[in-house]
Amino acid sequence: MFALLLILTGCQLLWSSPAESTSINEPVPILKSVAEQLTSGSYLFSYETADGTYREELGIVSRSSDSKSSDDELEVSGIYRYIDDWGQEVEVRYTADKSGFLPHVRYISKGKPINHFA
Repeated sequence: MFALLLILTGCQLLWSSPAESTSINEPVPILKSVAEQLTSGSYLFSYETADGTYREELGIVSRSSDSKSSDDELEVSGIYRYIDDWGQEVEVRYTADKSGFLPHVRYISKGKPINHFA
């Protein structure tokens, strides 16, 4: 009985509290978009948007270096940039292959350093 009372009280609090306003962001215009795929399976794509977001990726399919294997290998490299919640530009360069994913992150501040805790 006590558990039912707690559940009903919780439901009442949920129903009586004002709903949080959810803002719908406007779509961000795409300034540039490129996508190519070769018959070998290799590919290239990139895009850039009006808010400063950018991404470029290259995937290269190659024959396995192991002579006993007939599997192809995919090696991917790329870069992406975006503006974080504090207005700082973040750039990530990465590679990915059979050994795993290796990102290199760089923060690019314009002007004075940004205080993340203000």
